[in-house]
Amino acid sequence: MQSNRRVSLRAAGRPAVFLAALVLLSLAAAPPLLADRIRNHFDSDSIMRPPGFFDFVVLGAPSEAKWLVLSDRNPPSAPSCAVQVESSRPDASVAVAVRRTYSYKDGVASEFIKMGGSRLGIVLRFVDDRNYLLLLVDGKTGEGVLTSVRDGKSDVIGRGKVATTDTWPKLTIEASGPAIKARLGDAALLEGKDPHPAAGRVGMAAAGAGEARFDELILDSPEIKAQ
Repeated sequence: MQSNRRVSLRAAGRPAVFLAALVLLSLAAAPPLLADRIRNHFDSDSIMRPPGFFDFVVLGAPSEAKWLVLSDRNPPSAPSCAVQVESSRPDASVAVAVRRTYSYKDGVASEFIKMGGSRLGIVLRFVDDRNYLLLLVDGKTGEGVLTSVRDGKSDVIGRGKVATTDTWPKLTIEASGPAIKARLGDAALLEGKDPHPAAGRVGMAAAGAGEARFDELILDSPEIKAQ
């Protein structure tokens, strides 16, 4: 094999050898590429433990929160889902599980939410506990509220409602500059304008009392960066 390689290099001549060297140098110097999609399905996590690769924050009113990976009868990605299990929480308290490592400004985030008595959704463009976007859906009525929080000031920038009979509808939020669009299942939920678009992290959010269940949190953007 070695003699064949030597013969082919001689036959190719110096220009080919020089070109090959340039290609190797360019590959060595190029930064590592990140995937455009980050998927969190929770099926590889240990049951009765917090989901891996997430940071846990409480926004708004101080309160206890507890996130666990649990089994469910029929989640979109069987057999496990992520659950905020602390049920006695004030309405103004939002428990958030933010995906560690990755951030972006423009892109799509989606997750499946289990409808029920709680308010649950997605936190987006999360910079810190004073700067983020929050989309919450009422698990009983399908009413959605999109809130912008910048420098600690909260403004509702979108409202909508979707009637759904799905137990696990897919909640999707798309951000493109100031334009924000959200869907619940196959129906448009709401639109809003983010007055201060900024790159940030994405996560699951549960507000007020009641258990909240999530599955298949997916971040999808060519802008995804590692922090």
